[in-house]
Amino acid sequence: MATRTVRANQAKPLALVARSVVRRRLRAVGRAAAAAVAVKASGAAVHRLRVATRRATAAITVFRPLIPRRQRRWLKKALRCVRRAAGEARDLDVLVARDRAATSTVRAGDSPRRLAQVLAQRRPETKHRLQVGLAGVPMHAWRDQTDATTAAIESRTPAGTVASFASRRARRLVRRFMARLDRRLCDGRAIHRLRIESKKLRYALEVIGEIGTPVVTSTSDRVLRHLQARLGDYTDPAAAADRLGRWSRREPDGPARRTLLAARKREATAAKRARRACKRWWTSKRRAGVARKLERTLGGIPG
Repeated sequence: MATRTVRANQAKPLALVARSVVRRRLRAVGRAAAAAVAVKASGAAVHRLRVATRRATAAITVFRPLIPRRQRRWLKKALRCVRRAAGEARDLDVLVARDRAATSTVRAGDSPRRLAQVLAQRRPETKHRLQVGLAGVPMHAWRDQTDATTAAIESRTPAGTVASFASRRARRLVRRFMARLDRRLCDGRAIHRLRIESKKLRYALEVIGEIGTPVVTSTSDRVLRHLQARLGDYTDPAAAADRLGRWSRREPDGPARRTLLAARKREATAAKRARRACKRWWTSKRRAGVARKLERTLGGIPG
C-alpha cells in the first residue's frame, strides 16, 4: 500500500514533484558541505556530505528526462568534484576505525609506533584538502545552478502521471543494472565497478520509492545492500591500501613512512584474500539469484 507521502506526490503534477525532490537534495549538499568544513566538524559530517552527493546525483539520474542537458552535466560534474574532495578525509576516518578494530585484537607492544599516531598527523592536511576542493565549487554558483535547474524543471509540461513516470524509470534503471550482472568478477576493477553500480541503483530506487513505487525500497534495497556489503569486503581494504600507499609517498624516509608502508602491506594482503573469496562467491548461481530477486521487484511495479 502506498504511503501517505507517496499518495500526496502522485496527486501532484510531475514537474512539481521533480522540482521539489531535486531542489531538496541539492540544497542538502550545500548544508552538508558547510558542516563538513566547520571548525569542529566530525567524521560523520564528511560521511554525510558524500552520502548527500550520491543522493543528489541519484535524483538527477531519475529525473534526467526533465532536466536540461547543460544543467545536468554541470551538476553531475560539480557533485563528483565535491565527493572526491571529501574522499581523502573520509578515507582517513575509515582507516582510523579499521586501525582501532585491528589493534583491539593485537597485544600491546606488538607495534613500535601505532598507526593511529601517524593517521592523526594527517588530519589537518586532509581537512585543508577538503576545504580547497570545496572552494572549487563556489556556493554562489551552486545556488545559481540549483535555481536554474529547478526553474527549468518547473517550466516543463511532461506527459503522464508521477506513478507512470516512476514505473518507467524504475524498470529502465533496474534492467540496465541487470544487464551488467551477468559478468564474472575477473579483477579488482570489476568488483569495484559492480559495487558502485549497485550503490547508484539503490539510491535511485530510493528516489523512485519516495515519489511513486514504494515496493522498490523494500524488496530491492535488501538485495542491493547485501551485494554492496559483500563486494565491500574487497573494496574497503583495497581502497585503504591505495590511500596508505599515496600517503607513504608524501612522507620522507623515517618511522612514519615505514608505519604507513607496513599498514599498506597488511591491507593489500587482506584485499588479495578478499578478492579471491569474492570471485569464488560470485558464481553463475549467485548472479542468477540476484537477477531473480530484482525481477520480482519489477513484477511489483505497476506497468
